[in-house]
Amino acid sequence: MLCPDIGLPRFSSGPLVPVVAYLLVIVVLSGLVIISPGASPPPVLGMLWGVFLVALTVGALRIETVSPRSLLPPVRTLIPVIGVVIAFWGLYNLVAVALAVGGISGFDASLSRTAAHPLLYLAALFSSLLFTAIPEELLFRTYLQEKFTRLAGGTTRRAVLAGIGLVAVLFALFHLPRWFLASGHGVGSALAARLLGLTLMGLAYGSVYALTGNLWLVALFHASMNQPPVIVSVHIPTELHLVASVIEYAAIVSLVYLTVRVVESGGTPLIWSRRNNPASTGD
Repeated sequence: MLCPDIGLPRFSSGPLVPVVAYLLVIVVLSGLVIISPGASPPPVLGMLWGVFLVALTVGALRIETVSPRSLLPPVRTLIPVIGVVIAFWGLYNLVAVALAVGGISGFDASLSRTAAHPLLYLAALFSSLLFTAIPEELLFRTYLQEKFTRLAGGTTRRAVLAGIGLVAVLFALFHLPRWFLASGHGVGSALAARLLGLTLMGLAYGSVYALTGNLWLVALFHASMNQPPVIVSVHIPTELHLVASVIEYAAIVSLVYLTVRVVESGGTPLIWSRRNNPASTGD
């Protein structure tokens, strides 16, 4: 069972709580970037950041009188979640190997670092999942997307799309402190491309969450996109990064949609039915 029967939470507060929570995240993140302006923060700082995001989200949910535990998918959903993610990366690797064998620029037939050092890869993936993907998806999808969907109407198609779109933009803007404060980039075409790519990422993750309501699934996709498990070396040219991202995110959403439609519902799309579940997740 990939889709837990969670339903849309009945939050008790207005828009002030999510706005304050988001602004607090930006302020704290900016401070951490100033303290550690390198490309990657020290492991201890990364762990503290993940703990902060979880604590902030749990606190916001408590203020909203929603039980955080009620929003977590059952452990039994991990098996189909892992199956879907493995299916995606299996197809990805088949295409990558075919392109490498065909001599396509950007794809090398030599083994990637992931394939050469699988234990190190698994450690990096687990770290990304635990301290980056789960905390960020808990905040942006499980809380903010659900909150803004509820504020936009809750059970309508327009409300779901509004929640996905708004939080995708907030997710993109969330990455700006590192762009300006750590990387030293300014305003220009590179920033526009960066924001567009991050917005597409947010739209993909938001769609996966809207389709399934499964935090583990969207978090595992997030972590594995941060640490791609490819078996051949892939070096996509910079000018093709956006095109490749569109293809990747479209493939993720399409695979999840087909899985939900065929496996979960016996042929009936579920993207809006979960939103129409009147069950409350309040305390």
